[in-house]
Amino acid sequence: MFLSRAPRRAVAANALLAGVLAAVPLLFLDARVAADWTRVGNPPGLGSGRIWSLAINPANASNAITGTDNGVYTTSDAGVTWAPTPIKGVRVWAVGFDARAPHVEMAALAGGGVRRSDDGGATWSDASVGLTNRNVRALAFGLSAVAAGTADGVFVSEDGKTWRSAGLGGYSISTLAVAANTPAFTLVAGSDGGSVGLQSGFLFRNAGPGPQWETLQQGLPATAVVSSVAAGPVPASTKIRPLVVITNKGTFFSGDGGTTWTSSTGPNADPTNTQPLQLTTAVFSALDPNLVYAGFDSTGSSGGSLLRSTDSGKTFADAAKGLSDQQRNIAAIAVATANPPQLLAGIDPASGPSVVVSETDSTAPVPAAIIAEGTAPPPATPTPTPSIRATPTPAPTLAAPPDERSWLRRGVDRATNWPIPLAMEVFVVIAAAYLVVRWRQQRFDVEGPP
Repeated sequence: MFLSRAPRRAVAANALLAGVLAAVPLLFLDARVAADWTRVGNPPGLGSGRIWSLAINPANASNAITGTDNGVYTTSDAGVTWAPTPIKGVRVWAVGFDARAPHVEMAALAGGGVRRSDDGGATWSDASVGLTNRNVRALAFGLSAVAAGTADGVFVSEDGKTWRSAGLGGYSISTLAVAANTPAFTLVAGSDGGSVGLQSGFLFRNAGPGPQWETLQQGLPATAVVSSVAAGPVPASTKIRPLVVITNKGTFFSGDGGTTWTSSTGPNADPTNTQPLQLTTAVFSALDPNLVYAGFDSTGSSGGSLLRSTDSGKTFADAAKGLSDQQRNIAAIAVATANPPQLLAGIDPASGPSVVVSETDSTAPVPAAIIAEGTAPPPATPTPTPSIRATPTPAPTLAAPPDERSWLRRGVDRATNWPIPLAMEVFVVIAAAYLVVRWRQQRFDVEGPP
């Protein structure tokens, strides 16, 4: 009934070998899935329409939304299937989830203001009170407010329903990012046009609480237009969010909140910056300040790219394995709050309908330590102080004391005291009459008959 020690060793060795052999295909399969992008689905009815924006629910990696030329679509299975929402037949520039629980869904419409959903995308309501420009092109979500970039400046909202101007009127805001939540709610805004032109700058920073924006220029080209600004989580080492800005004259990163910028390098860039790194969109992992995913859309032709940076945007490497040349036009990227990172990317192919691809990036490095942020009041438009003039205080009206004089005394006083004493009036009249009589007597005595 009992095996000798040698047979038992042989059995154990055979079992171990069988287990290793069985695991080898799984290991190779996991590596392949982690390294490759795979197509998951395309929004139904989109046709030749474009995907403009993607966002993943911070609390549920399977729930995502996308903004397209045909409205908003939603998924509950990580992009495998997409369903249309009541927002249809309109271009949606940007979508996102409020950073604060319960992570309300919001959409920025071309000419339609802001819409919000409190029930997972089933119903949407208008949330545009206070927006003087309803062409909303960008959204940014902070811990104390939501910011909206419009074709005429920036607006902020604490409740995601009512908005007030935060400045940059005359600039068409193409992108927004929350550069800090504390000690001041800080926004970075990029522009690609507007009624005032771009002579005074194209990238701006507001550190609240008023609408004063400073132009960010150090290390950036003299003139450019901005397509994307991305901000990472707060690293424990520096306590300053890393930033990446994408312009038509290259890609740049900043480690000091946007004060200074350095050119990024990558597959289609050279160290001398004569051929800058061309990208159109970028997004940080919410769990790693070093990890950035970026894409390039060659506007309908082949030649786009999907890249990854593991040093906060300093250098980028190709990360498009599994995508054909026709599938490398990256229109939008979203990264789930998960480790390893789970990603969705919207593809605008050279031909055929737009699609969504996914990847679980288990080749990403171990995330750097991050810290949580507090909150600070968002920027606000100060109310002009009205001119205050001193108003003389009217003298109080005093009630006359009761008149305790007798009726005879009151009559005599009135007759002799108002408006001038009556005795004086009688005296004047008598004196005048006397003078007239004397004058006539003298005249008659001289000139009259004897």
